[in-house]
Amino acid sequence: MSPGFHLFLAIAAILSQHVRAADILVVTTTYNSPWMDVAKIAEALASRGHVVTVLAHASQKSDLMRKWPTLQYETFGDLEKPPWIEGFTKSVVPKVAFSSSGSLGRLNYANTVNSVLLDLSEEMLSDNQLLTNLKNSHYNVVMTYAGGSCGPLVAQYLDLPLVCTMRSLPTGQDIRATGVPNPLAYVPTVSSGLSDRMTFLQRAKNVLVYFAFSTMGQLIVDKSYDDLAKRTIGDNFTLSAALARTDLWLYQSDLMFDFPKPMMPNMVSIAGHMAEDVKPLSEEMEKFVQSSGDDGVVLVTFGSMIAAMPADIADMLAAAFARLPQKVVWRYAGTPPPSLGSNTKTMEWVPQNDLLAHPKTKAFVSHCGYNGVAEAMYHGVPLVGMPLFFDQYGNVARVVARGMAVSLDIHSVTSKEVYQAITSVISDPGYKEKADQISTHLRDQPQSPMERAVWWIEHVIKHGGLPHLRSRAIELPFYQYYLLDVIALIVAVISAILFSCWKCFSSACRVCKRGQSDIKLKTN
Repeated sequence: MSPGFHLFLAIAAILSQHVRAADILVVTTTYNSPWMDVAKIAEALASRGHVVTVLAHASQKSDLMRKWPTLQYETFGDLEKPPWIEGFTKSVVPKVAFSSSGSLGRLNYANTVNSVLLDLSEEMLSDNQLLTNLKNSHYNVVMTYAGGSCGPLVAQYLDLPLVCTMRSLPTGQDIRATGVPNPLAYVPTVSSGLSDRMTFLQRAKNVLVYFAFSTMGQLIVDKSYDDLAKRTIGDNFTLSAALARTDLWLYQSDLMFDFPKPMMPNMVSIAGHMAEDVKPLSEEMEKFVQSSGDDGVVLVTFGSMIAAMPADIADMLAAAFARLPQKVVWRYAGTPPPSLGSNTKTMEWVPQNDLLAHPKTKAFVSHCGYNGVAEAMYHGVPLVGMPLFFDQYGNVARVVARGMAVSLDIHSVTSKEVYQAITSVISDPGYKEKADQISTHLRDQPQSPMERAVWWIEHVIKHGGLPHLRSRAIELPFYQYYLLDVIALIVAVISAILFSCWKCFSSACRVCKRGQSDIKLKTN
């Protein structure tokens, strides 16, 4: 074939790609780990020729552009006034994570976070110029993280198809929005810390935790966003109705992490999509890792929002790490603890996924945030879990049930127990075998999790939404969903039949008695 024909084919391919390109709006109100999940998918979509626009606070634009240059940005808010959420996560989160206030303190923290995100959402939805620009931009789809975001309301306001990235929410909003059955006998609530094998008392706890968080979600979260929508975009918009419009739920979990449970056709697993892209370590880090010899490396991190911790807990952990023969890479930005060993390297930021993928990494000490757990499972690294917040207790319960982790209470654990736990998951081959088995299952798929996520989003765009995949359950009132009206009818019919039989039997008995009395009188 001639060079001219080759050029024609290349131009045709470029033009066809351009024709298929879509305008995608990403709505987010926070830039922690849930945003990282969304951003990863957004980058993949941009690499395929789609125009991906992120709706972001003006004060965050320059930082976002530096980290994700392939994305476009539409801004709102005052450039000189960064959202309160930024300072809040840096100052308040570590205090709450290591406080002794227990469940009450964590619930108070959750309520405060909801208020902070709500303020940011109100700043977004109150910007009339922004809403006008969005209306005139002709986007094809809205993508958002479903928890703590006004993204679903934006999609409802713009009347666009909606894609939600998801982890199971403790407040049960995804369950209510999809209408999926949620059998509490074997489906543990996210924050309960339970597995799918529950005793009677654990099942009772599961029910109480689910209804407590579900009620809180409806009375606090849903109501606050409904009131926000009424103040800004109109009375006809509610969070529950907006979430019920979701065409595609991209769940960051699968059956190797979570336990078997009912699913709807528009609920798609993309577990492991963050762990695929592995980069080489820096020269300095590679040198440190290689210096560990056959003993290997232990990675320690407590998440993006916990760079430092109370001095006593930090020193307790440092003393445990100092006893290990392994080298330790610890994401820690505070004052070096007195007991810090020569084998431990502290850093303000660590390439977590790249280190977990390294063959010399032997164990992962973590708070068990979902991204860290997913990456450890994907790369087959045993875990020592020390959960700090709500879903992390459920996350660690799941990997413990899979046999690849042990769990510790960071508020009461001793240095000796930390040392023994790390030594156990490294020296006992059972933990590594289970982790490798899970990794093998996660990798044995016909397409990668990211390819699956992108295909489904493009499928939504191509067809302008997927309403045929939504369950009819979300439209049914409570009494119809649980067949209470049918049960009432059946009970009524059976009761009527039994009552009629009883009346007939009673009448027959009276007739028989009367007949016997008449016979006796005649005989006398």
